[in-house]
Amino acid sequence: MRYLWTVVLLSALNLGVGAADENSTNHLWYGTMDVGTRLFRFRLEPIPGADHLTERQLFSLDEGGQVFRLDNFQLDDAELKFGLKLTKATYAGKLTDGGKTSTGSWNQSGKDFDLILRRVEVVPVDRPAEIWTGTMHSLFQKLTMRFRVYREDDDTEHIYFDSVSQKAGGFKAVRTTQGDQWTINVAAIGGVFEGVLNAEKTEVKGKLTQGGATLDLVLTQEKSLSAEPVNPPVRPQTPVAPFPYLIEEVSFRNEAEGVQLAGTLTIPLLDHPCPAVVLISGSGPQDRDETLLDHKPFWVIADHLSRHGIAVLRFDDRGTGASQGDFSSATSENFANDAEAAFDQLARDDRIAPNSIGLMGHSEGGLIAPMVAARRNDIAFTILLAGTGVNGKEILLSQGQLILQAEGVTDKNLLNIQRMTQLAMIDTVLETAPTATLDVLIAAAMLRITELLPEELRSEDSLKGTVSAGIQRMHSPWFRFFLTYEPATLLQQVKCPVLALNGEKDVQVDPRLNLLAIEAALEKGGNTRFRTVEFPALNHLFQSCTTGSLSEYETIEETISLAVLQIITAWITEVTTANSIQ
Repeated sequence: MRYLWTVVLLSALNLGVGAADENSTNHLWYGTMDVGTRLFRFRLEPIPGADHLTERQLFSLDEGGQVFRLDNFQLDDAELKFGLKLTKATYAGKLTDGGKTSTGSWNQSGKDFDLILRRVEVVPVDRPAEIWTGTMHSLFQKLTMRFRVYREDDDTEHIYFDSVSQKAGGFKAVRTTQGDQWTINVAAIGGVFEGVLNAEKTEVKGKLTQGGATLDLVLTQEKSLSAEPVNPPVRPQTPVAPFPYLIEEVSFRNEAEGVQLAGTLTIPLLDHPCPAVVLISGSGPQDRDETLLDHKPFWVIADHLSRHGIAVLRFDDRGTGASQGDFSSATSENFANDAEAAFDQLARDDRIAPNSIGLMGHSEGGLIAPMVAARRNDIAFTILLAGTGVNGKEILLSQGQLILQAEGVTDKNLLNIQRMTQLAMIDTVLETAPTATLDVLIAAAMLRITELLPEELRSEDSLKGTVSAGIQRMHSPWFRFFLTYEPATLLQQVKCPVLALNGEKDVQVDPRLNLLAIEAALEKGGNTRFRTVEFPALNHLFQSCTTGSLSEYETIEETISLAVLQIITAWITEVTTANSIQ
């Protein structure tokens, strides 16, 4: 989801690690990288359970402790080199100090940044002189902010801003004071905080301004001076070697649009052709594992299926990871062409049973899969994981209410205001030409919304920021297509077996709204070979949950319920066995 306080991030930066002597392979490495307006702190470490000589991961302290797996790296007595497909970045460093220091350059998007990595026994403890933390409340959400202040011996200050809720930190800031008046500028995101320090010097009351929106923010000085980051979240289902199947890097082309795509094929070690499935990711630029908050659901699915005799091809979205192309200008129709190219890649592999290849899509992927299945008669099956059965306008209106309710909002007036605001933004976009400028759209939406809202809310400081962020998100080719596309139209044309699954507590794709619509469309088209299942107490990611709220995704250790994996495996086996017999 996109938030009101939008931060422009450098793409997830990742590094590789090694050392000049045999014992160094188990050491940690630590370094900082200054990109001008932001300072990144990195920890390099072995991947648990992986080959400690060849596998490393990056723990990014200023991206909420996210963990990124490193690709190939080379290490000898003089040099450390590696690349990262996910961000199309490379690093090359010279080893000195007996192999304990790598001094090099990180290259990404045509830019070079100095990066020095040092081998350490433990990661240095971060001890700011001051830590100021506060929570900013917009009209419908809240965000935790933090300023870390470091002070040198000569009293020179270095200040860094962290948007804790958004897992984005290390933005350089400058504080100026005049008596008890504070001003903190965060140039990288165009933000300014202005406030007044209380007499006890423990609290600063003020306002944070960014992107035309001004919101109240009270900063409180934390008693603890340690801002040491937490360890990576526990993800027990993430697959760990050794693997009882082949893992192959594949590259294939969407010939219709000239897009080169890259992914991973996991294939069982069998003496006969096996069934296979293409995984299709949800909305937003996704890597082949559909990585989210250190969860890797597509890798977990691929591992489970391939351990049970089913090959899986998962691939990076166009313009993401190792795949080429432009993501920003694409719609679901373009992504359907990419998925079809993946299907054709499997169909060319003589290790795959040609009449047993299917599609499985999650979220938007569950909308895309039927697009392909409706126009081909060689697709053996289609699986929709939290797939949609109604148009995007209905999805968003349902989603807006359910997300707030899952976060504990019960005020009917606030829920009604949220719905009116969202509907006004959607209708503004749909009724305005795609060529209209963002400013025109925002002005039109604000006019429409202020006419609907109670007078006391029309001057709400957060309103313009909320509307600006919402309109900017909707004013894209993908979103315009999504808002009006009717999945039922092509679902009626799908003739292969269909399995549609949803979690009872899914707040992003309401099962009550969508499963019934999917059933109705398939029945109307004469398809009798389908099954729908609503799993109790599972969320949009098919995790066992309490409320289904988005904030739970990260705190839940489970990536995907075993019950879901088992029903998918059994159903594919049943369908493809029947196809084989026929």
